[in-house]
Amino acid sequence: GGGGDGGGGDGGGGRTAAPPSAVGWEKNSSGRPGARLMDLSAQMDPAATAAAAVDLNIRLMRWRLMPALEPEKVAAQRCLLIGAGTLGCAVARCLLGWGVKAITLVDSGNVSYSNPRGG
Repeated sequence: GGGGDGGGGDGGGGRTAAPPSAVGWEKNSSGRPGARLMDLSAQMDPAATAAAAVDLNIRLMRWRLMPALEPEKVAAQRCLLIGAGTLGCAVARCLLGWGVKAITLVDSGNVSYSNPRGG
């Protein structure tokens, strides 16, 4: 800092940059201000978002709970869940959060409009 100008220090010997004429806009090819467009579809992909969340979850578990955790071994596991009710679905979500992708659900319950919880 220094100079007492209250700014962040521009490194230009006390000169300050002129404020932009339009915030959030850029000059386009014709020299007129216009909105800058960006393709954010890659960041909005649900599969990529889920994969990033799983990766973050595994890194946090490894950091906080089990430093010796080997995520590759956990993700390579195959699981069989008997019952896909409230508890089975919660367990499946946890397994997905840990990176397990091979999950087989077995449930013999019947779901109908009159009994949405199964029989």
